[in-house]
Amino acid sequence: MPQETHNLTFGAFQVPVTTVRNGEGPLVLVIPAMGVPANRYQLLLQELQRLGYSTAITELPGTGDSLPRPSRDADYGYDDLVFAFIPQLLALLEESFPGGPALILGHSIGGQTSTLAARAGLTGNARVVTIASGHVDHRSWSGLHRYAILLFASIVSVTSSLLGYFPGAKMGFGWREARKLMKDWARSIFSGRFAPEKRFGEHQPSCQPTLHIALAGDPFAPVKAARKLAAIVDGETREMAATYPKGNPHLSWIKNPRPIIAEVDSWLAQQPTGSH
Repeated sequence: MPQETHNLTFGAFQVPVTTVRNGEGPLVLVIPAMGVPANRYQLLLQELQRLGYSTAITELPGTGDSLPRPSRDADYGYDDLVFAFIPQLLALLEESFPGGPALILGHSIGGQTSTLAARAGLTGNARVVTIASGHVDHRSWSGLHRYAILLFASIVSVTSSLLGYFPGAKMGFGWREARKLMKDWARSIFSGRFAPEKRFGEHQPSCQPTLHIALAGDPFAPVKAARKLAAIVDGETREMAATYPKGNPHLSWIKNPRPIIAEVDSWLAQQPTGSH
């Protein structure tokens, strides 16, 4: 199947977006997790194509083949991703796929931002499915985990301010990440609200259904966090077993995406055609 790479200019960043047209198959847009390059999702894309879908995948700005790397001069936050990046991405795809994506599949921060964009009415006719994605409100965790994430959020915020970016690869969380994004993330942990939630009064939410899949044993997005994210759009939450026997389920599911994509495909088939 023919593969095309399109270039999206987003602030200081050049962001490659790769599409594969699979006949007349509906388009699925994949938005990755923080610090995960697009090329790590090859098995996921192949599984979607096997089921008849056309696919599109973007890099997150400054990750993978997207340049430059985040710095004080190349920065963005959650508001920028939700209110600018996702709408620009959808407009770019509509040039080649009239009507745009039928589904936005977001992993971790990709799921957070696509859910927030849906609540802001910015996702058009696309349904949204999130995988291993949750609200980062500290109350989504309990016991020592709650205190650990509050401490880590403080470290992330201070480090990002000092350096002008967050050295995620050295600290075991993400890659080289944008200062504003990580400060927003840390603030959301303390406040219980993502930055874009403050602007929702200006927008009418999408009327498309959403599905939020939590993976058992995922320390970064437990089912309680997935439910709080789903509540932003009155979405459905499902918890599934980890799909890969090793590693953190938050990331390792992409090594065996077939059970999750089968669940998503079944869910899509059950949606009323009128909600397209």
